[in-house]
Amino acid sequence: MKPLLLSLSFVIGLLLSPFLGARPVDVSAYPTLQAAIDANPGRIITLPPGEFTIDRALVVSADHTELHGPARVIQTNPAEPILQVRNARHVRIFDLSLGRSAGRQEASKPGLEIDRCEDVELRRVRVTDNHSNSSIVAVFSKDVTVANCTVINYKGLAIDDRTKSELYGYAFQAIDGFGIQMRYVEGVVIRDNTVIEKRLLPTPEIRDRYGLGRLTAVNEKPGRLAKPEMLKTRYTSNWHQGSAIHVTAPKTTKRVLITGNQVENAAQGIDMHADWVICSNNLISHCMIGLKAVHGAKHMMMEGNQIAYVDLWGVLLQPGTASRIAAPAEGNETSGGENIDGGSLIANNLISNFGFGEQYWNWAPGAKFAAMNLGAAPLPENPPLRSLLVIGNLVYDSGKDGVMMDGQWKKIEPRYLYAAMLEPDKPNSAKNVHFHGNLFDPGSKGTTDLP
Repeated sequence: MKPLLLSLSFVIGLLLSPFLGARPVDVSAYPTLQAAIDANPGRIITLPPGEFTIDRALVVSADHTELHGPARVIQTNPAEPILQVRNARHVRIFDLSLGRSAGRQEASKPGLEIDRCEDVELRRVRVTDNHSNSSIVAVFSKDVTVANCTVINYKGLAIDDRTKSELYGYAFQAIDGFGIQMRYVEGVVIRDNTVIEKRLLPTPEIRDRYGLGRLTAVNEKPGRLAKPEMLKTRYTSNWHQGSAIHVTAPKTTKRVLITGNQVENAAQGIDMHADWVICSNNLISHCMIGLKAVHGAKHMMMEGNQIAYVDLWGVLLQPGTASRIAAPAEGNETSGGENIDGGSLIANNLISNFGFGEQYWNWAPGAKFAAMNLGAAPLPENPPLRSLLVIGNLVYDSGKDGVMMDGQWKKIEPRYLYAAMLEPDKPNSAKNVHFHGNLFDPGSKGTTDLP
């Protein structure tokens, strides 16, 4: 019945189009999909069911264009994006599947890229096996919505090159990639999406197979954050990089709503370097870090999130190296001023099964495990995290009930040191933090590290 319904809807559309003022676009009348898009700027272009193979990115650059249909677009060129929306306003993309051909999935370009646009909406778009830096990315844009989309297997092998940074000065072999990424975007909605990595999981076998963590370059003068032990062993445990959902560019990326998403097997589940953010009702599991807000993340509302099977920190709020007091504008920033972290609310989140994910082995022993890390600034010049209200959260020690280990149910001591860690003895530790109505199962060293 489904093909019949599609045919009937197409016929009805043809019959009604003269009355509705619409002119249906028959893509089969053009030699390529790109030719159909170019010849019909600002119109609704429906791709019929089927698979379309391309070797150059499809480009939408006309205002008011809509591209949709039950089609699958396959990119055969790993050096090209699959679909780009450039310098356009009021664009809609929905009901498309985007992928790469077998053997050419290790790509150097994004899957779907939005660049210098305004009012772009993606709905029910599926991007699979695009092993590059980003599967869905928007840059230098305004008012972008990504809703009900699916991203599967977005990570790839990469060299994380920090040799140009005076703080690091080295490079290493890593897993990297972002499922959905927003950079320099004002007005973001990321709602009801699914972002899952099923391929490159952070297991000992994967690490050893690809030499993950091995330093590939070290500057003659390493940076301030290059640890002596790492330089001695030529290895860093921080080889699992990237995020399922990433909103970044402090002071520029703002007005962000992230809600109702499902995230699984990410390094960082939802990573936010932005202002005026609501992050609510997301399901985050099997990640190194669940929720992260650093580098000048101000006025965050993290509420009602389920965070399970995280292995280092469930929630991380902390100044980053980009955090600063008032200063002149730098780089791509539109204005100067401060870039501080805080003025935020963490409410009604539930953290469970801590330390029973895929990567606890990589950090134990010795890591500063915490269900909530509200820690100190990394550098003396970074201003401290400030003015936090932490209310109604639940940190549950799942090990006390027994967990499945090596085929047996075992009761395990807490795998986090503290339910909430603030590092009060460090310079630039968090200021003006208020806890109210939380239920925190103690970690192996207690509930918090406060005196």
